Amino acid sequence: MSKRLARVCAGLALAVIVTGPAGADPEVQALAVAAGGVVLAAIFIDRPVHEEADYVAVEGGQFDAVKNVRQAAAFGVEYRSKRIVWWKLRPFVGAGFTSDESLYGYAGIRLATYWTQHVVITPSIAMGAYSRGEGKDLGNPPVVARSGLDFEYAFDHGVRVGLAYHHISNGKFLGQAENPGTEIVGLTVSIPLR
Repeated sequence: MSKRLARVCAGLALAVIVTGPAGADPEVQALAVAAGGVVLAAIFIDRPVHEEADYVAVEGGQFDAVKNVRQAAAFGVEYRSKRIVWWKLRPFVGAGFTSDESLYGYAGIRLATYWTQHVVITPSIAMGAYSRGEGKDLGNPPVVARSGLDFEYAFDHGVRVGLAYHHISNGKFLGQAENPGTEIVGLTVSIPLR
């Protein structure tokens, strides 16, 4: 596939992300614009495909950190593959839980962009499922999308530490009556698998 076609496809995907559904929450719109900016940078500035290891990432943070309706502690783990599925997109899978006994799992794609040798900003999008437990109701059926950004510092030996911001909601894409959505803000440590 030519570079020009790849850029056009990425630009169209960006347009869909940024314009998104009308009436989206301000935090969702801000996340879409920020992710769109990172994708544009990957297209026009961060041209080389960077070698990466497979990673296991752990996260600890706050569930419902923005809306503050049903806050809880959140903990998660991800496997981030080094394999490229298309262009610079790499697959990942993850799962997490909250102190309110909520559980969630997801799988999707990530785009690691290198702003310096040590600063990596990674937008991601995934589909998954959510079990409420005693926590916040995210709609029924409990199929959700998870989108977000990871801001990481990569040490010379490969370990990365950073801050993650992710939005989880159903987007009413399966006819759900409610779409309360939530955010998770957390600290991450990503460990390369050798």
